[in-house]
Amino acid sequence: MTPYSLFSPAKINLSLRILGKRQDGYHELLTEMVMISLGDRMVFRESDSLRDVLEVSGRPVDGNTDDNLVLRAIRLFRELQKREGDPRYWKVELEKKIPVGAGLGGGSSNAAAALWAMNLLSGNQCSRSELMEIGARLGSDVPFFLGEPHAIASGRGEKIHPCSPLPVKTLVLWNPLVPLSTSRIYGGLAAPPINSLTDSETLPKISSLLSKDMGSNDLEPVAMSILPVIRKVKDALLTSGSGFSLMSGSGPTVFGIFEDPEKAGSVCHLLQEQFGGWTGTYKTLSASPFVVSE
Repeated sequence: MTPYSLFSPAKINLSLRILGKRQDGYHELLTEMVMISLGDRMVFRESDSLRDVLEVSGRPVDGNTDDNLVLRAIRLFRELQKREGDPRYWKVELEKKIPVGAGLGGGSSNAAAALWAMNLLSGNQCSRSELMEIGARLGSDVPFFLGEPHAIASGRGEKIHPCSPLPVKTLVLWNPLVPLSTSRIYGGLAAPPINSLTDSETLPKISSLLSKDMGSNDLEPVAMSILPVIRKVKDALLTSGSGFSLMSGSGPTVFGIFEDPEKAGSVCHLLQEQFGGWTGTYKTLSASPFVVSE
């Protein structure tokens, strides 16, 4: 078969509110997310061996490759969508450009791309909503990447409420190339106990979140206590003309929004000189790269 190539985008959080900690150990949250033009390239082809194979190039990926979310997504899809006479295994080539452990959802996006590819290559057995249900079993951010490019997520992040596309915005991203453990960040929160909210309880909070031009990130104070440079980079972005700056997700990536792409480019170089790490200029996406095949 012809290899199937797919762009796997990163995301940023335009706001992230922690409402409390649930009895199941998860945090009840509300977050506004948008996909961006930074992303990984993934190529899917049939494997010559009787197993699924993942080959990674670009940025290194932590952990055992066999336990990577990409292969877990493929195995879960195969398990849930058993088809007689279709014992295919897959080889996935992953060109990694999204920093790992960065608050940009790279692993979740890769898992979503794998589910999307498996579904397409097996004849589109599942609807988008069914794929999102499968994705929720792999990680809280996975359903978002299977939906619209701009959305509100609630619950532990798996309940997705699509929003209208945002006007395209120019972004400067900075990352210290020091991963932050998500569990460590959430572990540092002093969140009050809360029960999982019903949809009727969540909808007014979503309306309130969208009524504000931009939000805040409740995880920033914890991350800044671990890596104080995050605050310095935010301040530098705002001083340099960013209309809005925030840490994305559980960090440590910080982004700034700029009206002028040329200004964004010069600020990108300034951050590199002052703080090192990794920087780049990107755009928000107005359409998802995961589209229904004709």
